[in-house]
Amino acid sequence: MPIRYRITIVYAVIVAIVLSLFSVSVYYYAYNSKQKSFQEELTNQAISTCVLLRINELDAQKVKEVCSASFFGEEQRSIAIYDYTYRRIFSYNDKGVSSLAVSQDILKKASAEKPYIFEDNGRLAIAVRHLTSTGNYTIVAAAVDKGAQEWLSNLRWMLIAGFLICMLIVAIAGYFYSLSLVNSISRFTENIERISSEKFSLRLDTGTDKDELQKLAITINDLLDRLQASFDTQRRFIDNASHELSTPLASISSQLDVTLQRDRTAEEYIKSMLSISDDVKRLSLLVRSLLEIAKVSGSMGGTELTSLRVDELIMRLPADMKKASPFYDVKIQFDEFPDDETFFVIFGNEHLLYSAFRNIVHNACKFAENKSAIVKLSFSETHVTISILDTGPGIKPNDLKHIFQPFYRSKTHDTYISGAGLGLALANRIIKLHKGSIEVKSEEGEGTSFVITLPLDKLDRDKDLLNR
Repeated sequence: MPIRYRITIVYAVIVAIVLSLFSVSVYYYAYNSKQKSFQEELTNQAISTCVLLRINELDAQKVKEVCSASFFGEEQRSIAIYDYTYRRIFSYNDKGVSSLAVSQDILKKASAEKPYIFEDNGRLAIAVRHLTSTGNYTIVAAAVDKGAQEWLSNLRWMLIAGFLICMLIVAIAGYFYSLSLVNSISRFTENIERISSEKFSLRLDTGTDKDELQKLAITINDLLDRLQASFDTQRRFIDNASHELSTPLASISSQLDVTLQRDRTAEEYIKSMLSISDDVKRLSLLVRSLLEIAKVSGSMGGTELTSLRVDELIMRLPADMKKASPFYDVKIQFDEFPDDETFFVIFGNEHLLYSAFRNIVHNACKFAENKSAIVKLSFSETHVTISILDTGPGIKPNDLKHIFQPFYRSKTHDTYISGAGLGLALANRIIKLHKGSIEVKSEEGEGTSFVITLPLDKLDRDKDLLNR
């Protein structure tokens, strides 16, 4: 069923329920009001008749004439008066109306404070006890309030007609309102359909109305901005990866072609093989880095996660850097060694985190003048902080904002050992996947510091607190 019909039906059903409750309430109130008014009128007429008959000592015929003239709007009227022995001493009935059939049980139920109400042949009847100076009497009066019935009937038809007219208006108004709403959504959908990979820069018109559609348009525009940024990053990554892969492959291919053009001496073959070997090592490093980047792209789904001690990972760095170069030196410092070992525990993937720490420390040693780096550990109730400092030439402000982009290499440091430009990008992604943050501070000639903040393993800390 189209949404415009569903909106119209739901809207109409809700209004129908509200109108029905309102109409029933009005009719119920009017009915009770009429019934109460008629009951009071019958009671007064009954007592007045008794007063005329006993206190004023009018004869029965005159009382009947008074009763015939004193009823207003009633039909099928009857009135009877009984003494204390429940003997009927007076009776009046409209022409063609049978006398009241009242049992002693009904008469006994009547009282002066609370009249007894019952039905007699479809008429409303009231029995009331009245005490006078001449005795104790029970009066029973019955009649049909024809005027009230006609008034209630007219009210009922007015409410039904009003209900139907209102529902017709509501159905028509609801349909056109839902149609305008659906048309807005349809235009919204058409605008979204125009956005494609070729026209990804198009955005939805948010308009000026402060409604849900504007909020939805703003949300979709924000999503498109993030997607475009992601696609642009992916496109640049693919372009850079293609270029970086093609360069060593072209170099290897050209060197092999040149070497095979003529016979060469053993020394020339060795020189050519060593050059090709360097290109192969560079290609191997690049492919390994690309695989690492692909591994940490997206989320941590499918990655093995465990509770691990960050101090143990850091302690492995000095020996590992010595393997990379005997000139590299890593010093580890603790600002304040915690008594509680749970301050060391974080939740993550050991291999990925160590790879991130190693890449940053390796860069620090590589660019530092004394080939050394300082790794500091500090702790708080919720996080562990790893600071990596070097005494290198620093990073220019223009380069600082690009250092986490894949394949980015500053032209200032061409004299240093070449790399793939993926180490810091890989480290940044790993830290982000572990819900941490990485911050860089650098001044030219003063060195660079990387500050990594990772959340502690809350589950492990909670277990430790429970065991205490």
